[in-house]
Amino acid sequence: MRYPFIAALVFSALALLAPVGSADSAANASLSLKSGPNVTRLVLTGPKGANFSLQAGRADQVIVAMEGVEALPGLPNPAGDRYVSALHTRSKAKGKLELIVELRPAARYRTSLSTTDLGGPSLTMDVAAGKATASRPPQAPVAEAGDRPLRKRFVVALDAGHGGKDTGALGAGGSQEKDIVLAIARKLEALLKAEPGVRPILIRQDDEFIELRQRMERARKERADLFISLHADAYSDPHARGASVFTLSEHGATSEAARRLADRENAADRIGGVALHDKDEVLASVLLDLTQNATLEASDRAAASILQALQKTHAIHQPGIQKAGFVVLKSPDVPSILVETAFISNPEEELKLRSPAYQDQIAAAIAEGIRTYLKQTRPTAATPAGRSPRQEVAASATEKVVK
Repeated sequence: MRYPFIAALVFSALALLAPVGSADSAANASLSLKSGPNVTRLVLTGPKGANFSLQAGRADQVIVAMEGVEALPGLPNPAGDRYVSALHTRSKAKGKLELIVELRPAARYRTSLSTTDLGGPSLTMDVAAGKATASRPPQAPVAEAGDRPLRKRFVVALDAGHGGKDTGALGAGGSQEKDIVLAIARKLEALLKAEPGVRPILIRQDDEFIELRQRMERARKERADLFISLHADAYSDPHARGASVFTLSEHGATSEAARRLADRENAADRIGGVALHDKDEVLASVLLDLTQNATLEASDRAAASILQALQKTHAIHQPGIQKAGFVVLKSPDVPSILVETAFISNPEEELKLRSPAYQDQIAAAIAEGIRTYLKQTRPTAATPAGRSPRQEVAASATEKVVK
């Protein structure tokens, strides 16, 4: 905004003219409903400090418990909706409210929880046609929500770059990139193993050569929720220094989408939990685009958290997240980032990279960034058993297209 002072005066005047009770709006939640031919999407947003959780109820209901919420004004009217028959609220106590979503027969639902830019919870619920009502376990919502969250461990795939016949960059002192990044990956693995609810996996455990696409596909096979590729940069200028964090460029994403669509008839895997081989080209393209967009957004959030953590203790080569078309970043449904830990071509940084103490510092900074990312994005509402948070986000983006 070009005139922040004027804007501040306007906002102050509006605040003075607002009704006395408007201060309570900060504790209000809001709900939107969008009906489509294949799915109805509800988005429930709460104020900062509020908490949402799913509660057990009848098979034809979804009950969302809201703490830190005083009211949910302006409920949408679902009259005529194919999947939702009614919406109403129930007050439990001061600051505790329940939203009850009444489902039509044979409707199924899926939920995912995220955080808004203002720090409040945002629950997305997609309701669509499912199996016959008789096939439902009695008194069991699809998400099987109870009083405590159901979570799969968050899988972090750690990819030590290069390996085997591919030494990577060489330092003036004889250091090989493949050895340094494997040492950092092992240290990072040890740190993440100590994190509750996190399962780290090493893409390569020793001096093994793995092709680039195999690295990406190994992470997808392990149902990874985050992929981190570790490298040590090199440049002709020996004074170049600092760490960098990369995510996939727009061009890289476009080329990968074209490749996946061209090969979808032969693809044995599923993108975001949805097979593309049985979809026509237009629908397959839309589904893949939705999944990729969600993945790229998550990649940028993870990259920002790790870059911020690195900046506290390490020199940064370029400010901000860098973009490139690295093959290992092209997974359509696994948020992926690449970290250049330092310049092995810089003699000073090469010595640091060879130091176990410095390797510990790098691993600790990346681990801190991952922890921050998890706090910001990991769902706290119930997740269907056996489905990873990564699949939950991707599936909600691809399985049903809201129109």
